[in-house]
Amino acid sequence: MKALIRNILGEEFINDIFQKYFRWKEKVQYGIIYPILLKIPFAPNFYFLFSKSFGSEMKMFVGARMDYIKKQHHKTENLFLLRRNIHRLEKGLIMKNRRKIFALDYIEETVTLLKSLIASKNDNDQINWACDILNQYFEVTDAHPKRDNALKIFSTISANRNSDRSFGPFIVPENNKEDQYSFAALAKKRKSVRFFEPNNIPERSLMDKAVELAALAPSSCNRQPFSFRIVDNPELVKKMAVLPGGTKGFSDEIVAMVAVVGQMNVSPSISDRHLMYIDGSLASMNFMLALESLGIASCPLNWPEDKNKDNKVRALLSLGDFERPILMIAYGYAAKDGKLAYSVRKPLDQLRRYN
Repeated sequence: MKALIRNILGEEFINDIFQKYFRWKEKVQYGIIYPILLKIPFAPNFYFLFSKSFGSEMKMFVGARMDYIKKQHHKTENLFLLRRNIHRLEKGLIMKNRRKIFALDYIEETVTLLKSLIASKNDNDQINWACDILNQYFEVTDAHPKRDNALKIFSTISANRNSDRSFGPFIVPENNKEDQYSFAALAKKRKSVRFFEPNNIPERSLMDKAVELAALAPSSCNRQPFSFRIVDNPELVKKMAVLPGGTKGFSDEIVAMVAVVGQMNVSPSISDRHLMYIDGSLASMNFMLALESLGIASCPLNWPEDKNKDNKVRALLSLGDFERPILMIAYGYAAKDGKLAYSVRKPLDQLRRYN
């Protein structure tokens, strides 16, 4: 039907009508709706009535919040909560004026979570890390009914340790000149590449190295609410490449992609609903610099708020209920005849201000 209307009225006429409607809509928004919303107390809370942009995020958040709290109350497997609690404990352990007793409000919860997780995940460094931190916690803290009860639960846990490393707090190491490299050179070398060598997809072992380096990026309470979905199947890449904004002129040149997927069910707090966007972006920059260091080119792709595109990716990648794509990255080996945008950056005086 849409195609028929375009054929009858003409593409140029349709585009002209759309642009006029868009400009009229903007005038109504900045001239009438927004001034009213800003002047009336609490009115901005109802902005969602004028925009559907927040609907899918809010629906996802409500479901994610319910899932998180349900797991917390039923004391079932919740790796995000365990990671957060263990990170809180290790921060307490590294304090210079460490208290004799702390973490009473969540120590029993933490050991109970660990016990439930060990039943299914008994052989990874996350478990080793949790056990090491808890061991140190119980060694340095004073007796208290809650602390002592948690210790009883912890003493019943037996984990299969698969590493000789210690995962407890450590002293900041001295710089080793042999390990130094120029971050400035790496940052300046990395450019957004849009044209890649065809039929030459980087080995998965290299991609795994990049993901491991990406995971070193900081995240809130070390929860890491993201994952990297690497797409190197040609047919799937073809379907994915046309979805991000701005790829119309080079989507056929994309040989492989990464969908950085955010996970919202990592916290019960409304104020934490944007963690996956922030932490996922921090990790993505690490990831692209890691690729550059391995000789692999990359290009972050525009992923605007679009429920329909979210749903398409959700179906293509079989994403969970509380997952959504937050960033797309094209990658591969740069084509020798491809060109790069110069992309002049802001000068220092526009970027920096002290105090």
